[in-house]
Amino acid sequence: MMQVLALLACAATLIALTACSEQVPPVSAPDASVVAGTAPASAAASDTAIAGGRFVSSAGRPDRLPPPEVPPLVREGVTYAQAEDGRKEGLAQVSGVLLASDAISGKLLWALAVYPTEADPKLEADVQWVFFRSMAFDPDGRLRVVNEAGKTFLVDVKGRTVVPVH
Repeated sequence: MMQVLALLACAATLIALTACSEQVPPVSAPDASVVAGTAPASAAASDTAIAGGRFVSSAGRPDRLPPPEVPPLVREGVTYAQAEDGRKEGLAQVSGVLLASDAISGKLLWALAVYPTEADPKLEADVQWVFFRSMAFDPDGRLRVVNEAGKTFLVDVKGRTVVPVH
């Protein structure tokens, strides 16, 4: 009975992932015992399954999916890219940070928090991070950033200001 419930949960998750508006890489169905948290003793600790849009290790511990790959953009000699961890650039948050670097030397020019990300200390930190989903320049030169939550922000890269789009 437990295996049937686990398989149904897995099938529902795969259907939900298929229905998502963004492209999700194909996922093979995991072993039902891994989903149920009863992996055989021979299973490696790194075995994972998809549950509710997050990886779940064989130990039943949820982990965040990797952030979307957003290629850097170059404009007027400056490379704009998403920071992997904004704290490394002196900001108080991990995600939602734009980096501007000299396109030739790679030297960091500035870092900007495009949107705040506040973490609830009672919850696992990495599942609360919200990274960029896409970046593109508008014809007027503003950088349009869309995050994983579907929210859009316009960045004036000259003035280093951000306006949320409603």
